[in-house]
Amino acid sequence: MKHLKKIIYIICFIAVFSLKGAYVHAYENSADEYYKLICECSYSEPYKAIKILSEAHELYPKDERFIQELNNRAKVILSWSKGSQLNGKFDGAIYGYNIIIKTNDISQIIKDEANVCMILSKRGEKTINGRINLPQQFDSVENYQNEYAKSGYEYQRIGCYNTFGNYLYIENVSSYSTENDILFDGMGFPMLKYSGKFYYNPITIEQYTLSSYNRYLNAQDENKVYLKNQFLNGANWIINNIDEDGALRYEFNYKHYLCDEEFKPGWVSAMAQGQALSVLSRAYHLTGDKKYINAGNNIFKFLTTNISNGGVMDNLGGLDESLKDYIFFQLYVTKPQSYTLNGHMYTLIGIYDWSNLDANKEVQEKAKFYFEQGLKTLKYILPYYDIGGFVTYDLGYLTKPGIKPTVNLSYYGCHITLLDALYEITKDKTFGDYAYLWNHYVEKY
Repeated sequence: MKHLKKIIYIICFIAVFSLKGAYVHAYENSADEYYKLICECSYSEPYKAIKILSEAHELYPKDERFIQELNNRAKVILSWSKGSQLNGKFDGAIYGYNIIIKTNDISQIIKDEANVCMILSKRGEKTINGRINLPQQFDSVENYQNEYAKSGYEYQRIGCYNTFGNYLYIENVSSYSTENDILFDGMGFPMLKYSGKFYYNPITIEQYTLSSYNRYLNAQDENKVYLKNQFLNGANWIINNIDEDGALRYEFNYKHYLCDEEFKPGWVSAMAQGQALSVLSRAYHLTGDKKYINAGNNIFKFLTTNISNGGVMDNLGGLDESLKDYIFFQLYVTKPQSYTLNGHMYTLIGIYDWSNLDANKEVQEKAKFYFEQGLKTLKYILPYYDIGGFVTYDLGYLTKPGIKPTVNLSYYGCHITLLDALYEITKDKTFGDYAYLWNHYVEKY
């Protein structure tokens, strides 16, 4: 029995020593040996390759070959996962996206794209008009991020939003100077140059007026009276420039990149209508004058008139027929539709402001309804503006074949600010999460 125990101990010792030796040997692979193992993994074995690469990169973090191959194999997994998603195999797609997101040292831009696609896959979507089939934008996105860092543009977090308080701190980001493209009229309103002539732009007037309101809130003594009058002059300009149908019309030609022909004078914009409501709600709050209510109700009525009837309220049917019940407020009424993100959000804030006036209960309830419906659309559509590491200005890339995503650096921070404001208004986590995510894309710069 003694001899038997001794033999067992010897066998166990040999087994443990052998396992330890094998364990040590596995971690004594040279970088070249690891790279050979990786090269032996065909491109039909990306998951196996990723596992080996993660181990190799941990041991040899300065070896560029492993970083490059990590990204190459991650792109293969991303492509496979997108294919699974397009075929309705969402579990397989999510598995692949998760591997990419959770594996250390894969390019953040690849991870960002995987994250966007995973959000859509978890919703059970094959996606609108080929978002998943969009050519991968990795190099372009990195360029956008670098350009944004060099641009000097800044974004600001709101922290709170009050209909009768400061309007989005717009006085900090809007610039009005006497440069060649801006001229101030006798009343002190800015006019912009289009095709060699100066015209009023309703949105510019509204933002200038709201800047005056913000300064009024913080002003002292005589300057406060001056700024209040300047603000009310802007509110009165709006009243004096609306048509009988409640539209604020543009009196110059405008060429939108999605349209073959120019807009003719008389064209309209949801954002012009929405920001007018933000002005008039504050004007009524300051004065109690019903003329601002009457004008605002007229403006609101036109804002909620369908495009098919000459208005500015659209739906997502231009992306997919199944989405016709989602309303959208078009900054530009184009064909094909543009779905400009900042325009929809600015308009929603204007509708929210109007919903906080209790001068007319019927209109107030309608404003609350359209605000909620517009938020529903925004929550649904936000992932489609995200191209994995950066954000598009509109969705022209989905509505017009062959168009690349349109990026406007000056509006990147604006998107974050507006999402922040909508989060403060609604406390809806979706808006806070996207504000954080899009901030994260550029904060490293």
